[in-house]
Amino acid sequence: MLANAVLLAADPGLTDTVIISHVLGGRTEEYEILVRRYNNLLYKTAHGILTKEEDIEDVMQEAYIRGFKKLDQFKGEAKFSTWLTRILINCALQQANRLKNTNQVSLESSDDLDLESIQEIPEDSAREEIEENLKKALEVAITQLPTKYRIVFIMREVEQLPIVDVAVTLSITEENVKIRLHRAKGMLKELLRPKLNTLEIFEFHATRCTRIAERVMKEVMSASVKI
Repeated sequence: MLANAVLLAADPGLTDTVIISHVLGGRTEEYEILVRRYNNLLYKTAHGILTKEEDIEDVMQEAYIRGFKKLDQFKGEAKFSTWLTRILINCALQQANRLKNTNQVSLESSDDLDLESIQEIPEDSAREEIEENLKKALEVAITQLPTKYRIVFIMREVEQLPIVDVAVTLSITEENVKIRLHRAKGMLKELLRPKLNTLEIFEFHATRCTRIAERVMKEVMSASVKI
């Protein structure tokens, strides 16, 4: 494990391009910087397709390993985060297919959302409890969104990715992104909307980040892959 990977991942002066060139040049351990930098993005994006935590962590690891093995194919025509997220989405869809979960497989699903189970928000609780309940209710609601709306909502509203990045990643038009986002919001209760920008949805804690980084780097460092 790279001792200062956490700090380096947060350093805006250390670009993905520089890190990639180092990794391709033989400094394989620096791949951990990219893992830690994009763990949160991949985790939340995976929630747009899968719901079980173990499945999400598995596809994250698979995406990182695939990305490492194909790193020399990254040409910089799109952002590295976009390139890596597309790999993650492919891995997640393949996992969903393996699980035979038809509600999660297709990005073209149009099932309606049922919010019956999350309508009751306690009004007499302390603010912290209300926010925690609301966050959990929102997470439940998001997981019930049809996949093509859920993934757009997470990428745009939760991860705050630019519309153009969402469009490129999902291979749809920017107009389609806007339409799906509008539809996703329409499926969520008005009561939840005012809190969306102040709540951390699908929290990705440091311990989980370290666990995934360790799993990925163990595979990367032991892989006999010629990059």
